[in-house]
Amino acid sequence: MLEKRKVAVIGSGASAVGALTGLFKQASDVEITLFDVGQRVAAPPEIENPSQEWIADFYDDIYRKIRAIQPYKFPPPKTHFGEAIAKQPVGDRWRVFRSETFGGLTNYWGATLLPFTDREMAKWPINKEALQPYYEAIAQLVGLTGGSDALNDYYSDFSTRPSIKPTAMLGELDRVVNRSDLKRSAPFKILSGLNRCAIETRKDHPRGCVYCGECLAGCFRDSIYSARHTMSQYKRDARCVKVIEGRVRRIEEGGRRIHIDTAQGSITESDFAKVFLCAGCLASTEIMMTSLGISRGPVVTDNAVYVFPILYLGKLPREAANEAYLALCNLIFACIPQSQAKHSAQVLIYPNFDYLWRYNMPTKLWAMSKTIFGALRSRLFWGRLYIHSDQSQAYAMEMKRNQMSLEVARKMTDRTHVNEWMKGIRAVVNQNGFYIPPIPPIQEATNSHYGGTLPYGGELVKVPASSEVMPGVYLCDGACFPESPAMVPTFTLMANAMRVATEAMRV
Repeated sequence: MLEKRKVAVIGSGASAVGALTGLFKQASDVEITLFDVGQRVAAPPEIENPSQEWIADFYDDIYRKIRAIQPYKFPPPKTHFGEAIAKQPVGDRWRVFRSETFGGLTNYWGATLLPFTDREMAKWPINKEALQPYYEAIAQLVGLTGGSDALNDYYSDFSTRPSIKPTAMLGELDRVVNRSDLKRSAPFKILSGLNRCAIETRKDHPRGCVYCGECLAGCFRDSIYSARHTMSQYKRDARCVKVIEGRVRRIEEGGRRIHIDTAQGSITESDFAKVFLCAGCLASTEIMMTSLGISRGPVVTDNAVYVFPILYLGKLPREAANEAYLALCNLIFACIPQSQAKHSAQVLIYPNFDYLWRYNMPTKLWAMSKTIFGALRSRLFWGRLYIHSDQSQAYAMEMKRNQMSLEVARKMTDRTHVNEWMKGIRAVVNQNGFYIPPIPPIQEATNSHYGGTLPYGGELVKVPASSEVMPGVYLCDGACFPESPAMVPTFTLMANAMRVATEAMRV
């Protein structure tokens, strides 16, 4: 009888889904042990065909919970039914997200999925063609909305579901930008299109989006994809023989022993043929630093984000009044330099969603104001300009008394490149009633696209294209990314993790 290979997967977020998908497709002779911190988020309610009154009452309760446990903050943080994301301090003032829940940060994300191009992968040991079949497999697995629009001129189309429905005026903004004669004569061109996202848009599907606009408070339909959807199914697969809830602290090469802190105390699991690290950039790097005896050196890359308003001052069409809407990103502007040597940027465009204001309002004040803010959705929109990590903040990692510490390694105070991007964006947007006020965009202190700590081609730890960082141990998340391009990395996280696991099991 063929002996089964004992395999460990550490983590339960996006990259864990990618690695397990590769394992299940490539190998039948495996016994998988899954390690996860184990915290659970609240389950969505089980209700079919809810009335508008039920939806309103449900979110009234959620906002009461938010106001009871969360401080006022503008812009407010995204929550999952009032539960906030765990955070890691960076120095004395900054904080970044930390993956602590089953499903990782996909319990709180905006679900945007765009593939990298060769421009974004210039420093990788592989190119986009190597990821093509894995992008296709992940798109089929999670479900990806699409559209026949200008974004397909730059990004490959992996859509498997109907496109999202933007608000009427954001649909008009999309047409204005793509009709602009200015967009191709600037130092960079702007391509506008609908958000490519992992949201259930199929009609009559049990998790189908109803466009209630409460996405950032937690989706009662569970329409937004989370890794916990797939991980819950994978845990029931016969090849997943054990689930250990606890925090992995260290991996030893000899026999590949894994040391875990659990609620019952420290334990050790051993004799793994392969170990796949999918705990998220920060946690995976912490595990590798402890395992390899590295006290300092890794630097976390991130994307700087600049927020700015877009106004519509023209005449409103009749269909713009009181429309249902999706509070997540509706439009994407891909900002592509004419020079291949320069980095691209990206703008995500949002409607003026209620959560932005309701989070910070007492119940009675919101009841008196909500009609006004609803009307503003046709007049006010929000852009978030994402910048490449070379022009963004970064965080230095250090192990102190067996605990990870983060300090600010780089602040970005030079706004020259931001001013250039905004000048071009204003040129194509400020037409036909749309207008970006001539005020500096507001820079967010931190973002959530972490990577670059143990990159391909790096010097601190040699990470080859196989991602094998120790004998039989494979790095499967953003830690191995050489940089953080100005776009959501999750699609590439999942595809690359699937590639790494698939190729590792062929050896």
